[in-house]
Amino acid sequence: MLWKIWNETDCEVNKKVGELSKVIKKLLCQKGLKTKEEIEFFLNPDYETGINDPFLFKDMKKLVFRIGEVLKNNEKVGIFGDHDVDGITSSTILADGLEELGIETYVYIPDKHTEGHGINEKAIEEFKASGVTLMITVDCGTNDVEKVEYAKKKDIDVIITDHHLPLDVLPDAIAIINPNIKGCTYPFKGLCGAGVAFKVLQALYREFIPQKSESLKWMLDIVAIGTVSDCMPLIDENRVFVKYGLLVLSKTKRIGLQKMIDIGNINISTEKSPTSSIIGFQIGPRINAAGRMAHARDAFDLLREDDYQKAEILAIDLENKNNKRRELTDKLIREIEKKVKENFEDKQFIFISGENYPIGIVGIIAGRIANKFGKPTGIFQKNDDLSKGSFRSAGEINIVEVLEESSMYLEKYGGHKAAAGAVIKNKNISNFINLASNIVAKKTNNKKLESKIIADLKINLNDISIELADKIEKFEPFGEGNKEPIFWIDNLIILEARAIGNNKKHLKLTVKEVNSAKSIDVIGFGFGNDLKEIKNQSIIKIMANIQKNEWNGNCTAQLNMISWKSM
Repeated sequence: MLWKIWNETDCEVNKKVGELSKVIKKLLCQKGLKTKEEIEFFLNPDYETGINDPFLFKDMKKLVFRIGEVLKNNEKVGIFGDHDVDGITSSTILADGLEELGIETYVYIPDKHTEGHGINEKAIEEFKASGVTLMITVDCGTNDVEKVEYAKKKDIDVIITDHHLPLDVLPDAIAIINPNIKGCTYPFKGLCGAGVAFKVLQALYREFIPQKSESLKWMLDIVAIGTVSDCMPLIDENRVFVKYGLLVLSKTKRIGLQKMIDIGNINISTEKSPTSSIIGFQIGPRINAAGRMAHARDAFDLLREDDYQKAEILAIDLENKNNKRRELTDKLIREIEKKVKENFEDKQFIFISGENYPIGIVGIIAGRIANKFGKPTGIFQKNDDLSKGSFRSAGEINIVEVLEESSMYLEKYGGHKAAAGAVIKNKNISNFINLASNIVAKKTNNKKLESKIIADLKINLNDISIELADKIEKFEPFGEGNKEPIFWIDNLIILEARAIGNNKKHLKLTVKEVNSAKSIDVIGFGFGNDLKEIKNQSIIKIMANIQKNEWNGNCTAQLNMISWKSM
């Protein structure tokens, strides 16, 4: 693993911001925060002042007008979602809000395995048969030009709410609520689908039920789940959504979420607000497990269930699906790792297909394989004539560029720099692998792509204190666009080292600097197998986060190790 550190600048934080430690000043500087106002908003995001006007969206007035007609004519609204966490949470938000307005809704969540992403004709036919006259998309639709035309031919109006980047031609919809379309003056472009759906409700509540606008805050738990799970940048308005959403999640009124938290033994309570990592690693994967292992509708139903007994049944079922997803993923990864070692040691690109690779988990597997072997990876489900699957990149390789250069062998593909999906004819797989491998080899000069870790600052143990840990906590919520600070510390002598936890999977160290008496505890989650090697080192250096450790009423600062090397 390559170690790097951000270039330290001479940036000066405005002297009017008050007393800040040298470490905190440097961290704020690296985020481009210098003035008192910028720093105050970052450290203390406020719902009342940090939320933008929803009517800054280009077509929001058109949307509100059309909903007014729905209310006047007692029309039925179809909600078309997506099968990932953002799509499920977006659908939940919009369905809850429209029904609070007194509008009857029909929600359609597509099957990940057979329908894929985007509006489809099957859903439109169902909407038509159920009496829907207005379809509203969430987390999709911006580029579904033909499907919008199909809906219009069925006498169904369409409103699109989305956040994905548009192509050159937009659908002919009643309104498109997307911060990223041309001409939209909405100032923050980083909303996810759930965030956009929430802005729609802010506008609708203000227009039709202003007396209930304050109650929208209780939806922020779902907004936060969608935002974190979709890896959106936790800056600007998202920072407000997630900060307040985590507070709401700790005392959520949603019975389905309560049961998910209880049955999953997720560490959330009214006394302990969750962190964004709990959403990212525990709640999001459970919601995603429904679509990966069966149908995403199961997770949607759980989030909206208000009967305790039914919610418990749904939550148990979802927990079982998530456990099966983990077990199957681990099993297939072990199998695929063996194939990689046998067949791809001399190639710069990994592509493996199999009939027993469920489409719902190929993306997870591809990510793990790419990370372990340092090579862009495709894992595909193989059918009779075609294979369908997901790619994950490694290093700085743009996977979509690789697919563009080898597109003559692909039926279709799409995605972004780090991840993509594609369909390929089985007869073209061998040619595709050879070409893609040559493309990656050329881009990397035949060198193995190593993952890298970038530290924010180099510090000494004397810089670390419980006060510093408290101030770093104010940087939360951590996530995309606001990563937890990483610190580089040299010249450490190991005073004690032992393996801890179930199956001794983790490592606990006590270390001190060569020229200092101060010592500190270090936790290395997943580093248990390094015990023998690290005990043989005289001096090491580590990359770590600074966190608080609360135990038996005592609170101390400790290091959460990310990587270590000998010196």
